Amino acid sequence: MASTKLEMSELGREEKENAPRVEKLQQQVEEICGAIVRAAANEPQFRFRGRRPEIGGKPSGIRAPHLQPDLNSDDFGSFRGAADGIALRLQLSDIELHRSLIPKTAVGQLLFELMEQLRVESLVPDCYPGMKANLQHRFEQWCFQFHSSGLTESHVGLLVYTIGQMFWSRLTLNHVMEITEELIEPQRMMLAPHTGKYMTNIRKMNHDQAAYAEQALGIIAVVDELVEAYKGEDNDDDTSDEDMEELVNSFGLILYPDAGLEGTMGVNGPQVTATDYRELMLQLEKYKIYSTENDRVIHASKLVSEDQRIRLREELEQRIKGQGVNVPRLARDLAAILSSPELDGWNFGEESGHLDAKRLTRLVTSPEYRQIFRRERYQPKSNCLVTFLMDNTGSMKTHIASIATLMEIMCRALEQAGASTEVLGFTTRGWQGGKIYKQWQRRGKPENPGRLTELEHIIYKDADTPIKRARLDMAAMLKPSLFREGIDGEALLWAADRMTARSEERRILIVLSDGCPMETATNQNNPEDYLDNHLQQVAGMLETRGDIELYALGFGLDLSTYYRHSLALELPERLENGVFKEILQMIAKYGRRSR
Repeated sequence: MASTKLEMSELGREEKENAPRVEKLQQQVEEICGAIVRAAANEPQFRFRGRRPEIGGKPSGIRAPHLQPDLNSDDFGSFRGAADGIALRLQLSDIELHRSLIPKTAVGQLLFELMEQLRVESLVPDCYPGMKANLQHRFEQWCFQFHSSGLTESHVGLLVYTIGQMFWSRLTLNHVMEITEELIEPQRMMLAPHTGKYMTNIRKMNHDQAAYAEQALGIIAVVDELVEAYKGEDNDDDTSDEDMEELVNSFGLILYPDAGLEGTMGVNGPQVTATDYRELMLQLEKYKIYSTENDRVIHASKLVSEDQRIRLREELEQRIKGQGVNVPRLARDLAAILSSPELDGWNFGEESGHLDAKRLTRLVTSPEYRQIFRRERYQPKSNCLVTFLMDNTGSMKTHIASIATLMEIMCRALEQAGASTEVLGFTTRGWQGGKIYKQWQRRGKPENPGRLTELEHIIYKDADTPIKRARLDMAAMLKPSLFREGIDGEALLWAADRMTARSEERRILIVLSDGCPMETATNQNNPEDYLDNHLQQVAGMLETRGDIELYALGFGLDLSTYYRHSLALELPERLENGVFKEILQMIAKYGRRSR
């Protein structure tokens, strides 16, 4: 038994270590599929963001459950089939009409989404046999996974699965899946008297979205009545509201609001409404820390000797000299984005405005004189603080030279633009928990201990220190031994607290990272995704609170799972103006000017 537990523990550890690699591969596959969709649908603004299809940064409205493949369980053929399905949906479906007809029930939404997607997939011309094969492969694999998961063992799960099979077979003229044919046959016989009049003509109407939707909604009304009947029965089946939600989530339908729809969004998605703030705070209170006695906030100068910092500074200077970046131009662009008009005195001798008493005497000698007014003079000023919060975990060592160069150039340009800058880092004081973890072991390893390591938060440059005086400390980030593990959520709170103590009206926090939170001792001895969930909750809370603009730069990885506004970057050896242009475009697109 002990050896079995050890093997399971090793397996779980291996899965967690492989998770960043799998996530990166997932994103690479999605980039390929995104290019396919853009070309096939002639939609240049389409992309995947946090595994969700978006157009121009907004939800696409495509939520069909079988269009969400996962590398952990699906092959590339499934991704290709999903891409073809999305392209067809963008070409052949009126999203506004679809939104206007969406039913209110969770199961109804699931079915309506599935039915519309199957409609457009049935319209593939015979001259595209490859696309037809891709679509069939994806739908069949999804059905097989749903059945294998055991969800067809419930009344409602089997009912929804049967409707999906019936629609697919009727629209595409394919035979229902042989493996579940006997399972769904009693359901088909039971449904036939109630749904026959709607099912008969759906293939004839598949070119008319409105007429087709009318038939689909008729079937959904029948299903909703059956679901309510199941809820009323005195049995142990999955018919509670909670189980309905679990069933819908198991089908893979993302119940997030599209642009123009009301609703709320989970903390890991692009929208978190103000009404969620209290819930987020309650979730944050559940986060536990075993001990803070060895945590510390320390300046980089105390971690790296002066001789080392001088040597590292020379290396950084050589990299900066080799960059093709126009810093004065970057500063002007930043000033245009970050500045807001502030009162800077008066303009005198105006022909309108506030009456200037000192010039009234001129009217006596020159009755035609009209320049007796003064007007307020406003000048653009960057009353702004920009904080860079860098992930100092081991995997970031691969990117650190380019990241250090990027941050130094940004700080120089921001200072020229009149903004204050701060550069912070976060890591742990040791590997795999350090002294706190050993202390926990000596006390009998109580369950769910919370964070089990010692934090080290590093100040490379504070907001009151000009970049010229922080040059040596900025170079300290190149020292490899500073990079260990990371607790992202607590680092985010620390940086935000420092920012709110400042007087600047506008505050921008930019996180630089290459993956999910990772601290071995904490991950292995707490519930799954403990640190991931905390980071999502902290980011959601800050985004909802609204006093800090939160952005993230992901290096080799898309961070939109955690942050509403993020940018995935692949930094070249020689930075060009285009890299900084992408960052500025993100801030300009989502930022707000101080008033």
